[in-house]
Amino acid sequence: MHRVSALYNLVNVPSAVWIDEQGRVRRIDEGTYATIHKMGEFEFGREDYAPMVADWVAQGEASEYLKPAGSLEIAQKSADEGRAEAAFVLASHFKTQGDEARAERYWAMAQKLNKDSWNYHRQDWAYTPEEAGANWQKKVETLEKPYYKPIEEIDSAEGEE
Repeated sequence: MHRVSALYNLVNVPSAVWIDEQGRVRRIDEGTYATIHKMGEFEFGREDYAPMVADWVAQGEASEYLKPAGSLEIAQKSADEGRAEAAFVLASHFKTQGDEARAERYWAMAQKLNKDSWNYHRQDWAYTPEEAGANWQKKVETLEKPYYKPIEEIDSAEGEE
């Protein structure tokens, strides 16, 4: 459950990790929607992401969207983020065992320790679909930074490293 997110320290879905044939991470992107989506006033997604992937497939190493081999590092988890991941796993375990009280306690802990991880919230909300939309909207309204980091921002930040 959420193994890829945990492995690459991803905090939202969809996200993409481009891995080449040698197993090297060549790009990490959040918000990898292939089209624009609207939810009321909130708009997210992009229409140029699928062509970026197609360019990599067609051009290989020559793709302008591919990051140089060895230039990306997976963000290391802080101590709180590591504890949040452990709490999330425990919450999921207790939920599958029918122990609602413990599941809720550990989900709350995970969400408090790693406020930026939408994965923890979404998993919790998945068990109450009738409330998920309202919970998501409340969280979006409290954001202090973009829901997804724009790809242009990812590209420029990585170019500075």
